[in-house]
Amino acid sequence: MNIEERLQCIVEQPRAYVYGTVEFVNDEWIFFDDEEEEASLVEEIAEQGIEWFHGGHWLSGQWQEQGAIATDLGIFPLQNGDRIRFRKRLTYAYQQWLSALSDSTFFQFVQWLNSLGFSLYDCLYCYNGLLFAKSSGVNFMIYDNTKQIASVHHYYERGQTPSDRFEITLNSGERAICAQIG
Repeated sequence: MNIEERLQCIVEQPRAYVYGTVEFVNDEWIFFDDEEEEASLVEEIAEQGIEWFHGGHWLSGQWQEQGAIATDLGIFPLQNGDRIRFRKRLTYAYQQWLSALSDSTFFQFVQWLNSLGFSLYDCLYCYNGLLFAKSSGVNFMIYDNTKQIASVHHYYERGQTPSDRFEITLNSGERAICAQIG
């Protein structure tokens, strides 16, 4: 299963989306991020899809150049102040690391991470030694869920009997180990 299929299979992850409103300014649609209070061109952030809040529900669609969103229900022109959201992008190294995990290891890791209060989308940094074709080593990830920071070490071996071991240390000093997943 590829990473996109895996992400579709898991329960909605907290902090997976960037939320905001849109305004038509100087003949361009501008997205105003609720959290970061930054402005961006909608067309630049909506490449992989966009969701529009309408009638109390989020409708998935594709951005249309004329300032509309094409959904399964039709094409809807945006209005100033409309709420939209889009899925946060995962960094290349992190996405490749997640893809390199077996399906069972991936899903168990997500469940373990979620049980500790973190989301896949909380990853700030990923060192992925697998990108350098190393058959054994350690990968490092830093997660921040706005309440805690976590450092995850992924000890791996690839070959005849692949193994994966995860250790997490929280900024509170708490530690946890998931010895063998998959």
